Amino acid sequence: MRARARTDDEGTVLLLIVGFTVVLLLVIAVVVDASAVILAKRGAASAADGAAAAAAQQSDAAAVRAGLHGQLPLDERQVTSVVATYEADLRAGQPGLRLSAAVEQGSTAVVEATRTVQLPFVGWLGVGQVQVTAQARARSPVLP
Repeated sequence: MRARARTDDEGTVLLLIVGFTVVLLLVIAVVVDASAVILAKRGAASAADGAAAAAAQQSDAAAVRAGLHGQLPLDERQVTSVVATYEADLRAGQPGLRLSAAVEQGSTAVVEATRTVQLPFVGWLGVGQVQVTAQARARSPVLP
């Protein structure tokens, strides 16, 4: 029986497999972290849209009684209260979500959503948290 001759490239397949495995794991980590940020951004945008739509329904009762025509004015206190309630309802499903409300030109509710996202894989590299923001606007209904 003859012994097999050794060549200089023995073990290179193992190095290639290890190298490709490391690259694959890094790609997976980047995709998972990017997906977490994108989903958080979409969740914040959805929360801002819903809160703005709810806030745009909070009309100023005194202005309505005064018989205004055109755009229905909003009550800023009610807008802020509705957005705070909306935030409290969503907080369990979207940790780190914060909503802030303002009224522009008397008839447009503006809601800004910010959410802090903990990155699943890159966090151990020191990146830690990322903050995403979204803004939504909703106009009050037009009076007849």
